[in-house]
Amino acid sequence: MKEYVVIGKIVRTHGLMGNVRVQPLTNVLEVFDKSKQFFIMDESRDEIYTVQVEDIKRSGKTFLIKFYGVNNEETAKKIVGLKIVMKAEDLPKLSSPDEFYYYEVLNIDVFDQTGNFIGKVCDIISTGSNEVLVVRSDDEELLLPMIRDYVVEFHKKDRLIVRIPEWI
Repeated sequence: MKEYVVIGKIVRTHGLMGNVRVQPLTNVLEVFDKSKQFFIMDESRDEIYTVQVEDIKRSGKTFLIKFYGVNNEETAKKIVGLKIVMKAEDLPKLSSPDEFYYYEVLNIDVFDQTGNFIGKVCDIISTGSNEVLVVRSDDEELLLPMIRDYVVEFHKKDRLIVRIPEWI
């Protein structure tokens, strides 16, 4: 089975014509701008549905999307809460090796420079200037800026080796 990446969540309906509001769950918003087809994942039924995009607009920090076949509020309500996913190989190529998709960092192991396990990345906070990784171990949580000063090595979807900030 192909690897699917969550890029958004349908959070509510919008209007009476079947539009839905989507909260992006990716740091590369261009995936919404260029796509004419998405997959909707229904985890409760363990199914993935293909949907065609009729219209898409940015609306603040969210997107308003109209899918073909979803023509009224009642039908739109049935997909609220579901996640929008894409095949990993269909994601737009990043322009720099320093760029990453959130899915490539979430749940990876984090080690310090001497090889000590610090924890796993459980969340990412976007500050505008850079991302901050939330690294959790059994007994503590650590916030690490994802910048060159602290990242020694980054192996996407595998592990991260960091320099621990002085203030910790």
